[in-house]
Amino acid sequence: MRKINILIFSLFIISYAQIGRISTAGYTTWDWQFSGQTHKWCITDTVANGIHIAWTWCDGVSANRNARYNFYNFTNRNWNWPNSGINVFTQRSGFSSMDNHSNTGHIYIMGNQLARDQGPGVGLFEFLSGLPNGSSRVIAVTPDTTVHCVFLDATMDTLLYSRMTTSGNWSTPIHICPPAPEPRWPTHNLAASKISNKLIAVWVCAEDTNQGRAFYRLSNNSGITWQSPVQIQFPPNVTEFNAYSLYAMFDHNDDFHFVCAVCDTDNVYNCGVWHYCPANNPPWGLIFAYHPDTLNAIVGYSAIGTCRPTIVENLRDHYLYVVWEQFDSLNYEPLTTLSRADIMLAESPNNGLTWQNQRPITTPNTTSKRFPCVGGVDHDTLTVAYLIDSIAGFELYSQGRATFNPIVIQRIKVPLPTIEIKENFIQHTQHFTFDAIPNPFTSHTTICYSLPPYSNISLSIYDVSGRLVKTFNANSGSRSAISEVIWDGTNDEGKQVKSGIYFCSLKTKDRSIQRKIIVSR
Repeated sequence: MRKINILIFSLFIISYAQIGRISTAGYTTWDWQFSGQTHKWCITDTVANGIHIAWTWCDGVSANRNARYNFYNFTNRNWNWPNSGINVFTQRSGFSSMDNHSNTGHIYIMGNQLARDQGPGVGLFEFLSGLPNGSSRVIAVTPDTTVHCVFLDATMDTLLYSRMTTSGNWSTPIHICPPAPEPRWPTHNLAASKISNKLIAVWVCAEDTNQGRAFYRLSNNSGITWQSPVQIQFPPNVTEFNAYSLYAMFDHNDDFHFVCAVCDTDNVYNCGVWHYCPANNPPWGLIFAYHPDTLNAIVGYSAIGTCRPTIVENLRDHYLYVVWEQFDSLNYEPLTTLSRADIMLAESPNNGLTWQNQRPITTPNTTSKRFPCVGGVDHDTLTVAYLIDSIAGFELYSQGRATFNPIVIQRIKVPLPTIEIKENFIQHTQHFTFDAIPNPFTSHTTICYSLPPYSNISLSIYDVSGRLVKTFNANSGSRSAISEVIWDGTNDEGKQVKSGIYFCSLKTKDRSIQRKIIVSR
């Protein structure tokens, strides 16, 4: 199964170019769009006949950071503020979250304040005061026009909930997790039903002995009362949830769904995207598994190899659609040496029991596509929003320089056309052969490689954290035949390494390739 998943992804990259129509909503230099949890920032609105989008905007000066809003009008097929959008708040704002009222089309945007537009797509906002103190706020709006918010307190140790009714007053925040443990990091999310007043709050325990456990809590009456927290059982053969990827929604039957990304504790590339719905039997469905054996670069801060999924339902035929960002292990940014990402899409015709037509909707190139949000379906067209980062890596963490990065929507006809998968397809890196035999190994392994003549070659072993373990002397003159070295499982100090996953890196002047090696003692 692992080999098939690798081959499928490689085939998609080569065989499928970008699909659908792309339009630019605006730009930002703030390439870290939100702090952990994947929130809703793009909404297809059939009442307002258009698409709302709100993103974290900056012009290169941190003091100017704001939430920026734009509206794509289906009537004239254009943006109300072409290629720019407008600032939502009158002062600097943090990461934003957005939801709409399904009956009126009014948009609510949360930053350091709560803003409500005075007409769908108009861009005139009124500000609702009295917002409880906290950070990493996520909002959802129920049909009774109540605005709900989950957020962390100032110490980032406690997850709180508050609601605002039509009176404009926020309720006293309540501690929503007990007796379940706290997230202690922005791993929480919130979703509201659009046909009833149901709510679901989800979170992952991200620290201490509770790491990797996930929970949800339901309310059937617009947050007035809540059921007891429920621990989410792990997907098959999974032992830990990734802390940055829980996203929930309610379907036309008022059943809740969520999607998540998971990975091995010690390997961010051994990962997958899963779907959960308790109304299904079984409740878990695997959307996509990703286990590359060849790596060029690490994924960077706050990510795993495939992550940040979002989900939506087409209310016409009840197909489900999930998008996520996926890092290309053979495409990296020379400036930061970080992997670039593209956007993946999959659909389910049967409420998530099975998934099909998994494919990239963007083309691998010199940009990195990040932070996708599936906005919804209008008739036969799916909307996906994402950021196109000119330099892979977060400028906020000194990974490259600040660039003006487009915020785009991509409109895709659905259902997706069926594609044929050739399981025997293998993607080779040009001029390289590189392997380790045996693998896994107990006492020693032979690392074999062949490549055109080069004068400078680097051959090294790294652990999963990127720390150098072993360096080999591979520069013995030009070569074109197969060369080999033997690794006896020791580090540069001659000590035996622990059992686990390691990466053997072969580098030349202009190429780099990595091979996963498993030490099993």
